[in-house]
Amino acid sequence: MKGIIIGIVGLIVLLIGLLFRPSNQEDKAWENENKIDTYWEVGDFELIDQTGEPFSSEELKGKIWVANFVFTSCAAECPLLSQQLSLVRRNIGDRPDIAFVSFSVDPQTDTPERLASYAEPYGLDPRWSLLTGEVDKVTELVTSKFLMPLNRDQDPNNADDTVISHSDKMLIIDGQGVVRYFCNGLNQRTVQSLTDVIQVLLQESGVY
Repeated sequence: MKGIIIGIVGLIVLLIGLLFRPSNQEDKAWENENKIDTYWEVGDFELIDQTGEPFSSEELKGKIWVANFVFTSCAAECPLLSQQLSLVRRNIGDRPDIAFVSFSVDPQTDTPERLASYAEPYGLDPRWSLLTGEVDKVTELVTSKFLMPLNRDQDPNNADDTVISHSDKMLIIDGQGVVRYFCNGLNQRTVQSLTDVIQVLLQESGVY
């Protein structure tokens, strides 16, 4: 019953996100993004996962992996991004050579315990790592290695709060740590596109 409720909630969030998206502008962006290519190398990193253990890029070597950027107190796009990721995981099945990584863009708040709790409604999966760490280290990783925007600004209505702006992109990285594909994670075609690209890269690697 819990899984059914979560699925219904996720579907409602997905439909709301699709209803309010700027379709014409997004479609143009999608045309530019929706291409498999060899883009840039992410490079090495080491953070902490939701179990409190160190997690490094070495653990992803030789695997195709999907990355996105979320934070636990986000009530808007992050639940949708996590739901989309869970649907890709379901489509792919239990393959151990595929990994999924969510990077917290609010590491000051997102302890391993909070990340573990956040992950529960989307289904526990040993292949899904939710990572946090020192603020400077996470910021450098997101902006300099993933080349994604990330801003933390003071809330003009409450000086004690911070407004976090981050990318809705979802990326696929190959076994050599090279970004091969990226797309808008809120698009209605995201789940199928990511699934299809993973299958193409598996065929490319000869392990499909």
